[in-house]
Amino acid sequence: MSRLVLYTGEHFGRFAVLLFVLPLFCPVLLWLLLLDRHPLAVIAGGVIAVPAAMLAFVLLIGALFAGFRPSRVEGITRESAPKLWAVWESVAGKHRASQTTIVLSSDLNASIGEERPFLGLLGRRAMLTVGIPLLAVTDEKAFSAILAHENAHLKNRDTNGGLNLAELDKSFDLIFEYAPPGKTVSGSLFYWILAPLSYSLEREGIRLSRRAEIDADRHAAMSGDSYEAARALLLIAAADKFFNDQVYNPLKRELLGAMAPPRPPLDRVLAVCSDLSSTSLLQEYALKAWDAPDDEKADHPPWSERLTALGYSSVPTIEPVLVPALSSLLSNEMVAERVRHFDSEWTSKIADYLDR
Repeated sequence: MSRLVLYTGEHFGRFAVLLFVLPLFCPVLLWLLLLDRHPLAVIAGGVIAVPAAMLAFVLLIGALFAGFRPSRVEGITRESAPKLWAVWESVAGKHRASQTTIVLSSDLNASIGEERPFLGLLGRRAMLTVGIPLLAVTDEKAFSAILAHENAHLKNRDTNGGLNLAELDKSFDLIFEYAPPGKTVSGSLFYWILAPLSYSLEREGIRLSRRAEIDADRHAAMSGDSYEAARALLLIAAADKFFNDQVYNPLKRELLGAMAPPRPPLDRVLAVCSDLSSTSLLQEYALKAWDAPDDEKADHPPWSERLTALGYSSVPTIEPVLVPALSSLLSNEMVAERVRHFDSEWTSKIADYLDR
């Protein structure tokens, strides 16, 4: 059953809910057939038929509205970040850029998601999330290669590890709002039925996501400079290892005995990212990233596999960043305001945790 749902979900997306809807309508059909012949059976069978029919209708509504709820996160306007928007427009084109919302985050990452409300009849809307740390450790050339990678996800229609599977997953959201597991019998039964499928969906999502990352890397290399595509990957990979050593691991140790929130991580990251302008240090951490073992639960392939797919059998020597994209594409005022916002959020969250 799981294989059938996965196959249908990969090819037909939200319409795979019909595999659940049709069986749920069977008790209703049987109930209607008995309506005139066996009144007592109709009364008794209504306990099963009516909830089954309600679940079927909720599933159909969930499939219709999957991806309809827009994100409440506000994006940055063209007026506030014209250079950043210009880079995205040069990569994705004016039409696709006009249908994109760009959001800044505190992560060392860039990602893109897509929504197709009302069965896609209202078009598509993309949300591009760009991390401030990522802008701090790349320059405009590397950042353009990263955006080419994200644009490839849209072209290949594999956002979220597989848009069809993501839509199928969203189709189930409404039914658990209507019938919460643990609080309703029908919701608990449906959750029990989906439990084996959830693991298969997660595993297949990881497989599709990894394949999509390799395809997007290759697209970025073919559409621009293959060296810059590889360099962009290594700049992020080296920064990831470096920040773990210099920021996140020490911060975890500080939190173990903390009585008050320590210095926020984003502030620390921005304070040390200039160290990666050293070629020897950058190369050292790039090598660490290459040698890192594969995490089977990660939805991204290991860095060595991604670079191998671009034709590299060993770590290439890369140029360090001289002028970060953070300073060339965003104003100092916007960066300062966003950093204060993210640091304040983190500090409040840690303060609540320490007060428990």
